[in-house]
Amino acid sequence: MFKILSNSIKPLYYKGYLYLWLGMVTVGVATMMQMTARGYLAYDLTNSASKLTYVNVAFAFPMLTLSLFGGALSDRLDKQRIIEIAQTAASLMAFIIATLILLGLIDWTHLLMVSFVQGGVWAFMVPSRHSFIAELVPGKHLSKSIALNSAGFNVSNLIAPSIAGIIYGLFGPGVVYLTIGCLALVGVMFTFLITNEMRFKQEINKSDNKSKILSEIKIGIVYMYKEKLLFSMLMTSLIYSLFAEPFRFLLPIFVKDIYLQGPEAMGILTTLMGLGSVITSIFIAGNDANKRGLLYIFGGFLTSLSLFALSLIESYYLSMIFMVFLGASDSIRRTLSMSIVMEKSRPDLRGRIMSIYMLNWGLIPLGALPSGMLADQIGAPDTIMILSIILLIFSVIFLFTQEKIRSVD
Repeated sequence: MFKILSNSIKPLYYKGYLYLWLGMVTVGVATMMQMTARGYLAYDLTNSASKLTYVNVAFAFPMLTLSLFGGALSDRLDKQRIIEIAQTAASLMAFIIATLILLGLIDWTHLLMVSFVQGGVWAFMVPSRHSFIAELVPGKHLSKSIALNSAGFNVSNLIAPSIAGIIYGLFGPGVVYLTIGCLALVGVMFTFLITNEMRFKQEINKSDNKSKILSEIKIGIVYMYKEKLLFSMLMTSLIYSLFAEPFRFLLPIFVKDIYLQGPEAMGILTTLMGLGSVITSIFIAGNDANKRGLLYIFGGFLTSLSLFALSLIESYYLSMIFMVFLGASDSIRRTLSMSIVMEKSRPDLRGRIMSIYMLNWGLIPLGALPSGMLADQIGAPDTIMILSIILLIFSVIFLFTQEKIRSVD
């Protein structure tokens, strides 16, 4: 176990990556606190599964339309500056919501609008942040760096929801959003500490011609389509997202209406999900590449079975166990898909490839919106049961048809 941990943290020896990682963890804590507080607050204000879903998926629409431009810009401009600007914007929006709450002016539509704007911010920040990793570590540590990046975000997922739930219960959502804004500013500070001397390469294309941007986006799309492994990873990840992600958005309904608990309980459940993610991502980071393709597909099976169990359980305490398994399966899928895509992509196209990969998030409403509407009609548990069965069927199909993914070590 000690050998695995020692091996997994090697990328942190590089100071530039360490600062990026610390900034990512800090912003990750802020993000997960926001997701916990926003979901509970939206349902508290509306008592509607549909409106809760609207708020939670509003971010996806600008990500769908802007992420390709964000990826092209990240391959041409200074990725560090893009990250800093985006983190600052995230902090500002958190302070705006905090002010509205403390003044008693908050409405669910405010959460909807800020979620929408944040999607645009993330459309530019995420491709830059992921592709920037390759500039801060040597190539031999790229896979470990991506896995460690995932582990850091999962640590955020581990601690942030409980913190958000406790603060929400004791002091209200306004204080939660103030905390979120401050944490985002700390993330800006860590990213600002990265200097040019800490980079292994700097490839910045300063062209700003609009047609050139569009042509570069096309190059990235054509490249990913022709690379069958990358295209297969994109499509399987999309299907997993469509049928697995709605549970996150419907979780407040489970907590409030089925488990009969408050925001603290929601924080604990999300934390347990984060615990499963952290353990799994550290294990992946500390082990050399070995049958990663099969493990990725196994993650889909584990996700579907965990969701099926959660759709049947009415006990809050029993649900804790399966939240750990759900978090582990989520980490398997996300960490391995990200590392495989980054490793197999051309270095000069990584920003664009990551922006195409981000379309998964932008397409989440295709599953989440109908799921929210269906939950209003038949209930959240039956909705999740249907999604879990569909996800299981697709996992079987992937196991027998995706030979290129199965063969990835």
